[in-house]
Amino acid sequence: MPRYIIIDRNSGYIWGDSADFGAGRHRSLDPILACRLLDESMREPRREYEEVSHDDDRATYDVYEDTGTGEAIPVILEGRDKETINTVISSCKRVATIMSRAAK
Repeated sequence: MPRYIIIDRNSGYIWGDSADFGAGRHRSLDPILACRLLDESMREPRREYEEVSHDDDRATYDVYEDTGTGEAIPVILEGRDKETINTVISSCKRVATIMSRAAK
């Protein structure tokens, strides 16, 4: 099961860690589903998700996968710590950039 760490593009903070918000119960977790589950865990309204280019200004999240090949990263509960953010960016693989918007 992949572990995804989601960084909010607006704030630059870690918005969620799939190891923390219950995503492990899904057998086919992918970056879009991880973002959806994260938003649902924060009681966000129904949203639509689309993978976009990393350069897209409309992007909401950068999704990193902890492949286990870099520095060990404990479950992230506090996403504003700059050292933790830098560790995620340097030790994990960015696998997707996601745009999230209110569902029509």
